[in-house]
Amino acid sequence: MIYNDKLKMLNFEYLKNLNDAQKKAVSHLSGPLLIVAGAGSGKTKVLTSRIAHIIKQKKAYPNQVLSVTFTNKAAQEMQNRVSKILKKEAIGLSWLGTFHSISAKILRRHAGAVGLNSNFSIIDQNDQVRLIKNICKDRNIDIKQLAPKYILSVIDGWKNKGLYPNKTIASKKNILEKGILAIYKIYQKKLLDLNACDFGDLILHCVYIFENNNDILGIYTNNFKYILVDEYQDTNFIQGKWLNFLTKKHRNICCVGDDDQSIYSWRGAEIKNFLEFDKVYKDTKIIRLEKNYRSTQNILEVASKLISHNQNRVGKNLVTTMESGDLIKLNCYKNGKDEAIGVSDEIEKKLKKKNSLNDIAILVRAIFQTREFEERFLKIGLPYRIIGGTKFYERAEIKDCIAYLRLIYQNKDDLSFERIVNVPKRSVGDTSIKEINKFSKKNSFCLENGAKKLIELNLIKPKTKLGLNSFLNLISKWRNDYSIKKINHVKLLQIVLDESGYSAMLKNKKDLENENRLENIKELLVAMKEFDNLESFLEHVALATSIDQKWDGEKVNLMTMHASKGLEFDAIFLPGWEEGLFPHQKSLEEKGDKGLEEERRLAYVGITRAKKNAFISFSMNRYYQGDWIDSMASRFIDELPEQNIEKNNFFEEKNDDDFEFNQDFETDKETRSPGWIRYLKRIK
Repeated sequence: MIYNDKLKMLNFEYLKNLNDAQKKAVSHLSGPLLIVAGAGSGKTKVLTSRIAHIIKQKKAYPNQVLSVTFTNKAAQEMQNRVSKILKKEAIGLSWLGTFHSISAKILRRHAGAVGLNSNFSIIDQNDQVRLIKNICKDRNIDIKQLAPKYILSVIDGWKNKGLYPNKTIASKKNILEKGILAIYKIYQKKLLDLNACDFGDLILHCVYIFENNNDILGIYTNNFKYILVDEYQDTNFIQGKWLNFLTKKHRNICCVGDDDQSIYSWRGAEIKNFLEFDKVYKDTKIIRLEKNYRSTQNILEVASKLISHNQNRVGKNLVTTMESGDLIKLNCYKNGKDEAIGVSDEIEKKLKKKNSLNDIAILVRAIFQTREFEERFLKIGLPYRIIGGTKFYERAEIKDCIAYLRLIYQNKDDLSFERIVNVPKRSVGDTSIKEINKFSKKNSFCLENGAKKLIELNLIKPKTKLGLNSFLNLISKWRNDYSIKKINHVKLLQIVLDESGYSAMLKNKKDLENENRLENIKELLVAMKEFDNLESFLEHVALATSIDQKWDGEKVNLMTMHASKGLEFDAIFLPGWEEGLFPHQKSLEEKGDKGLEEERRLAYVGITRAKKNAFISFSMNRYYQGDWIDSMASRFIDELPEQNIEKNNFFEEKNDDDFEFNQDFETDKETRSPGWIRYLKRIK
């Protein structure tokens, strides 16, 4: 019988290109299944083949298969692949989508169970922010002190834990939560009044319906004979609960993922869902996909050795179908600027000759790190793109800073005037700006002079007049201070940020986005120090953005390691492997050992994006937040296997007290910190 089943399986075309482990994962159709899919092991192929196999084997009709992904793009790709295999048999495969899209579909059918009509609206983040602002205004809450986006992130966290307002208890550790809970109660009521949901509600409401309506739950538990979940390591508490309800009858749940690539705890992802899958679902079959089709043996061995230092993992042994390949290059640089030069030289002199620039990526831990690479690439004319983010000089906070500087430099810069006259808020709204524009155009004034004349003629509302006058006086003061050389251009921006209230505006809004903006501004101040004066800096910025707009075709990819998940490139650069930056100090402080393990998983994700070449680097010193920091190489570097690494630009040891560089570095011991001497002895 088993022999006949094997023969029957071989008749299916979609099974012929699968390895043994993949075939087992596709053909195991009874009970809970956890597929531990290593990086580059073909998990999408397994999922699509499994859906096809369920339907081909007549185990279920297409509409009895529920397949959940995390992005619409992934869902569409899966739909296309399954349709290509099944052709007409795929008709009716209607339950394939994201957690949110499937939840919305269920909720439309049973909206009355949570007090909604079936035609409810799903509001986006902009609508959410507007609603929170209105609530804060009614309750006299200063949104400069408590940012709407921060309020929403706390509310979303509660929803991800399955908590409605009446079930939520504010944390005593976070003094803001009590006030946010009061807002949450009003916010949730307002949503019902508007016949609306936010994204968090879609799953939360479904779970509530399943929990309190056995008849409705029965419709779906009876119907869904097979459930498949992609990227299971990224599920949160409420998504896990949603799945638990739907699998109660048939228990044919198949979850695919890689615990070593769980890097989104800050979004609410619970790695516990993956690690404890076999405890939640009894009699679980675990199949490991350990054959990698992406990376060379050296790359895999480095990644595997590094991740083996994590304690909380299911574990697997990746092997590759590729050759050994080049050793991973480990480079030490004097500072971040030299690191950017070293990376660009490697791309220009070697990689560019054998790879498309599109197949080369630089993966950073923090987005501010891109600045030095962008500056270097602009200087040498190497085209690049930022993936999952905005180029440095195009970021809103950077544009704001440059607008202030441009207006100080010359008063006829109307575009800069318009951009920052009401940033931070000075009661100079759109209507007032239109009036200034109209008056200035009529009288052939620049906007600054037009505004001054309107104030002089008392043609501006009192509140607006007060804010506008304050702004114009500050511009005049800063212009005067700079023109008579009281301050240099770097100090000028620091004063502008302080006296304008711009820094306070960002500091007072408690959220991750504003922390990143502050980091970017500090990086801008670093960049400005490389120029003699304000004129040369502004010229550099203008040329940089102008050149960038003309670039087409092939480009080097710059992105964070978080943004790189799911992507692959021939060559990967991983700069900034230094303690405090990677692993990131904030992650260690907030999450302790759990934070360290997630940072190590992030390193694993970064390395396994590489197909042929990987370059890891760190610097002796880094200019960070206005100061030169004496860097210490990341602890992760100690965890890399020596036999797979080629070290470049390292010190050579002469004796216990004397070191020298083995390449182009200076040998003056005064340039080397005691911390570095200790580290270099240790790695020897």
